[in-house]
Amino acid sequence: MAGLYYNRLNSFIEADPNHLLGLLVSGLADQGFDTTKLTAASWQQEISELHESLRPLPQLISSNCDIYILLEYVLPIIGQRLDCVLLINNMIFVIEYKGGCSSNSRAALHQAKEYALNLRDFHEESRNQIIVPIAVGAFKTAIAFDENAVPMQGTSVSPNDLASIIARAHRRWANLNTRIDPDAWNRSRYFPVPSIIEAASAVYLDHDVKDLAYSRSGIDNLEATQNAIAECVRDARTRNVKKLIVVTGVPGSGKTLAGLNAVQLLQKELNLKDEQASFLSGNGPLVEVLREALKRSVGRRKKGVARSVQSRIREMHRFVRDSYDDARPPVDKLIVFDEAQRAWTAEKNRKKFGRDIAEPEMVLEIMGRHTNWAVVVALVGGGQEIHGGEAGLAAWGDAIARHNDWEVATSPEALHGGHSVAGSRLFRSPCSHMARIEENPQLHLAISKRSFETEITAAWVNAVLDGRQEDASSLADSDQLPIYLTRDLNAARSWLRKESHGHRRTGLVASSGAARLRAEGVEPPTFSFLGGIDYPKWFLEPDGDHRSSNQLEVALSEFELQGLELDLVGLLWGGDLLFIDGQVVTRRLAGQKWNAVSGTGDPQSSADNPRTRILNKYRVLMTRFRKGMVIFVPTGSLEDPTRSPDGFNATYTYLLDCGAKPLDSANT
Repeated sequence: MAGLYYNRLNSFIEADPNHLLGLLVSGLADQGFDTTKLTAASWQQEISELHESLRPLPQLISSNCDIYILLEYVLPIIGQRLDCVLLINNMIFVIEYKGGCSSNSRAALHQAKEYALNLRDFHEESRNQIIVPIAVGAFKTAIAFDENAVPMQGTSVSPNDLASIIARAHRRWANLNTRIDPDAWNRSRYFPVPSIIEAASAVYLDHDVKDLAYSRSGIDNLEATQNAIAECVRDARTRNVKKLIVVTGVPGSGKTLAGLNAVQLLQKELNLKDEQASFLSGNGPLVEVLREALKRSVGRRKKGVARSVQSRIREMHRFVRDSYDDARPPVDKLIVFDEAQRAWTAEKNRKKFGRDIAEPEMVLEIMGRHTNWAVVVALVGGGQEIHGGEAGLAAWGDAIARHNDWEVATSPEALHGGHSVAGSRLFRSPCSHMARIEENPQLHLAISKRSFETEITAAWVNAVLDGRQEDASSLADSDQLPIYLTRDLNAARSWLRKESHGHRRTGLVASSGAARLRAEGVEPPTFSFLGGIDYPKWFLEPDGDHRSSNQLEVALSEFELQGLELDLVGLLWGGDLLFIDGQVVTRRLAGQKWNAVSGTGDPQSSADNPRTRILNKYRVLMTRFRKGMVIFVPTGSLEDPTRSPDGFNATYTYLLDCGAKPLDSANT
């Protein structure tokens, strides 16, 4: 979306202020935005001050170049409007203007940095350009310009000093032999890759998934998967049949987003009044965080918001427990089960509730009570089973084999045992009801969108955890893998803080089996300790709040993080997984001794395989980042048998050989 005003700086300076104001007001109205007298007054002051403050700039810029200015440049989807952008040579100046008297220059610069980061990460014509965020206002305390810092560090200035600061930055960082094409920049495609929290909020606020389905390379198959789900639901409703839809995908590919969007859009499209579509998850922290994020995004005081969120996003095990003993059909005609491979086995159900039946079969029985149509969408990931008693993908096939009235639409990955499901299959043996099974490639999400800096993260992590060092190294060489290594926890924290510009979110993560992190000054992420942590606040509160992940004080485990993500992750490596002499060693601490943990390696029984669960813990933790990750490997201690340096040293060397980079090589 182009800026509301776009021209050469000289033309802007000579333009009539009232004419400029009229362009901004009418332009915003044409795009469906409301303007108020306060907005118009703010623009009037901004135009006047920018006229005066930028007038000296052409003379201060020594190079013979054109300077272009854009006002109210809109970043689509996320709805951010950049007050002012200047394009000079290969440099982009993002100016956040604060009228009146403001004392909070830090908050204003924080906002300018957020806009600059979104340009750098998602704006096609801004890639590999120099971007400088600047906050402009009558600040009581300004943040000085530092020529020795990185451009993204930015500065805050008064209007009178704006031109001189831009000129200094231009002298310091500009390449006079290159220039941004201003017309192309103004028309540039913008490919936002929102976090799951941002995406869920956008979906709930009625953005279509197609608006969120972009990466730098263009449209991937998220929209195609969404359409395939919708078509299956329409077919079930038209023919009055019951259908299980199995959607597979690599970690971070958008399975949860597709599920949330299905619930929101189909609820409206089908015009369900006495019926309901719900998103269910067996991950309690994910449900808590999404509920709180949606309440905040829509507005706590909006009537019915809390109740609507509560009814559409629910905890799966509670839904099964509350519905199974009720002979009536549930109000839900469509349920989306996130991480469906985590459904409980019959044995776990028997221990918990005295019911000798697996959770997938309970779900089909509950939804099967409807006399006409019903749909269950099972979102399935591979290598994510981290709890004992998780039934796995095959349990859904077992349930289908005992319910002849259900049809199946599934991705080929689930049917044939692909990489995304770690080799597990929907049916343990050829199914006698294959005529009722539709194989649809569009029900598979093959591209990870979480780590928007690289698409190889999931493949690299799999190679590392499989002990395939050469494959991991080759993958790392083929792309810029944003994963670093350090033996210094303070250095890891410093890097995370340095990289967390704008609203980028950081956090520490660790395996629940990393039992000796206390020696490094971090409480191990055990259930008893994390029971006192407010997960929504950890994920949602800003810098400065002691409950926020950004404080880098509390490490969450794989159980709280599954399905969620952070922009920048600090992974604290534990003694439960080591790489020694080319061997992958999984362990569990008992008293003063680490005991080896073994397993069968059968993908169909991986949910009950203790060795696989340890590997999956790290698979989850190593795929939580969107922008970058630093891995802290302790040095250990010769005096402490539970922290032997040899195993940690070998693990550090192995990760280094796999392509992770020493932290001192990070380009910050």
